Amino acid sequence: MNALDAATAGTNELMIPDLLEPTMVDGVARYDLSIAPSSHDFGTGVDAETISYNDQSILGPTLRWTSGAALELHVTNGLEDGTTAHWHGADVPAEDDGGPHSLIGPGETWTADFDVIQPAATLWYHPHLMGTSAEQVFAGAAGMIIVDDDNPNAATIPQTYGVDDIPVILQDREFTADGQLSFEIDNDDDGDLNPDLTVNGTLDPYTTVPAGPVRLRLLNGSQARIYELQVSNGSMVKIASDGGYLPAPASIDTLVMGPGDRAEIIVDTSAGEVMLVDANFGRVLELRPDPNLPAAEHPPSTLAAIDMISPDEVDGERTFVMDEVGDGWGINGQRMDMARIDQTIAFNDTEYWTVTVEDGIHTFHVHQTQFQIVSINGEPPPPEDAGWEDTVLVTEDREVVIAARFNSYPNPNIPYMFHCHLLDHEDLGMMGQFQVIEG
Repeated sequence: MNALDAATAGTNELMIPDLLEPTMVDGVARYDLSIAPSSHDFGTGVDAETISYNDQSILGPTLRWTSGAALELHVTNGLEDGTTAHWHGADVPAEDDGGPHSLIGPGETWTADFDVIQPAATLWYHPHLMGTSAEQVFAGAAGMIIVDDDNPNAATIPQTYGVDDIPVILQDREFTADGQLSFEIDNDDDGDLNPDLTVNGTLDPYTTVPAGPVRLRLLNGSQARIYELQVSNGSMVKIASDGGYLPAPASIDTLVMGPGDRAEIIVDTSAGEVMLVDANFGRVLELRPDPNLPAAEHPPSTLAAIDMISPDEVDGERTFVMDEVGDGWGINGQRMDMARIDQTIAFNDTEYWTVTVEDGIHTFHVHQTQFQIVSINGEPPPPEDAGWEDTVLVTEDREVVIAARFNSYPNPNIPYMFHCHLLDHEDLGMMGQFQVIEG
């Protein structure tokens, strides 16, 4: 499929994943997820073999959590192979994180239970089994998580799910001549870049929205693709990054998103149709305004107070070098070894991590914590990158220093992960493990 003309209309109605309502048991919100083979028509008239959760044709239902709530999540594996369920961006105990150590065998059910201790944000869930993350996510195993809180500044921002608050899960894919998915791992610097763009599992999509401010919750769930997004016939205001609201709305011309990144933007459709476009693919999503739908308000000038990490509270510094190692990829000269702990961090410490690249294009993702970007090539980040993050783009020309607090959960037995979120690179060894230990 060639790049789509931003001036022409979309042809397939955007699929909106279902919202999964929890069952309340003694004040605990219980969610039941099952992962299994499925089939999905991407808009070609062919049912392609996919993987999904809860009998959706592709992806999984959107989970809506509330800050402060107690959760219980039960995940049943209906695949013939093992899997895990990782809550990407969630601040949870190591035993509930769903990394490679939390194997769910075929026919087994795994349970995670924890409290939601973070503010409003857009997160996601996906498999994280060593060596097969890319293939399972590519096949459709991913879903969005929306965390809500009681921030009064956000009360008037668009928040009606699927109407003016739209999940936008970007995944590039390749198809065989008979319409089936064609997956492969690429050991290249860029990973495997596929020729066809799907949004929520839809090719060439459009959706109908109110004539006014519309919130797009963007998730790059791709195997390796980096997107450069703009808005045609309108403006783009970023209101949130990986870990939640920015201090204030930031008007931007281009939004660059690496694999694993999330961002929330507001676009205004009051003047007519708006196209979300990408530098490589052209049109990504057409927004068709309907004046009969009630419109929300524009975001206020102040969104959230960010507790900035001061240099005075930093207890130590570490350096992470991302590079080729042998016939794969590694960090600090080592490929992933589940029997090796790469970093040990004292509980309640705050650290600076400098992340550099010798070769390739990477996104550096840290489990459990949300971090702040201290500098990019020695300069402070722009306002649109001044919030909480868990994934950051790093290249040979882009050295990044981040600051993180490790004050949520210690665990002497189960590690968290840090890794490249180009899933090809992750599966080929570009991942390490850290433990948070009480002193």
